[in-house]
Amino acid sequence: METKLINDLVRIDVLKEEAAYYRTLLADHDTGHIRTAANFIEERIAYLEGKKRGWPFDKSNTSI
Repeated sequence: METKLINDLVRIDVLKEEAAYYRTLLADHDTGHIRTAANFIEERIAYLEGKKRGWPFDKSNTSI
């Protein structure tokens, strides 16, 4: 259990760095795919931190 917690903390840290980097790449146009990627990563972070639950990260809930 402790290993999973450490792995999740490292994963969260790396994902936060990636999302922040992607946000530096945004421009006024033609970067919607980058915004989508950053938003998806931020949703994943919220799930890992326990702030959010459900699809698409909760494999037990496949109603969508």
